[in-house]
Amino acid sequence: MRLSTLLLTLPLLALFAIGCSSGDAASSDATDAGAAKESTRQAVQAEGKPSRKAYTEEELNRPYSTVSPWRYIATGPETQYFERLVMSSELARTVHGAGHTVLVPRDMTFTEDRTWKDLLEEENAEALDRFVRAHILVGLKSIKSLEGLYEDLNGNTVAIERNEMGQLVCGGARIIGQEVETDHGIVIPVVGMVEDIRWN
Repeated sequence: MRLSTLLLTLPLLALFAIGCSSGDAASSDATDAGAAKESTRQAVQAEGKPSRKAYTEEELNRPYSTVSPWRYIATGPETQYFERLVMSSELARTVHGAGHTVLVPRDMTFTEDRTWKDLLEEENAEALDRFVRAHILVGLKSIKSLEGLYEDLNGNTVAIERNEMGQLVCGGARIIGQEVETDHGIVIPVVGMVEDIRWN
């Protein structure tokens, strides 16, 4: 009776020993993989390449997210029409991460004049890109001092200046005083379009 019990127990002990050693190996592999990942991250930082910030879901999705101008446009409750235009253009990536200043027309700009919808037609892709580029400025460094001459992404010189009523304007857009510095560029909410849609 004791011999048969022993014969049955030995294979079970062998299986248990194999399972423990493979678990240790898996744990060791996971530790090695984690160490390799950490050393790669440190090597990238040593080369001077910044590691990407891990944003929380709240930072990405709260109204008027300050992650980037694109996230601001995508989360703003008064920016849905301009969001559609940017998303349909070739400029979405530029708006997200280039560090430029984006003049963002509020929805009321587009509800008053519906001709902007034609920009979404495939044959008007060039006019759409030109329109979005006109709302992206290069060279503005701070929201504390907006007035000055800048260049838009079409290569045109544009001015942020005061009109006869003392309001800050840029072309045909009135700046409403709710500027935001995001992690990847400045957002200037406006009413109106910086320039009229140029179809040709």
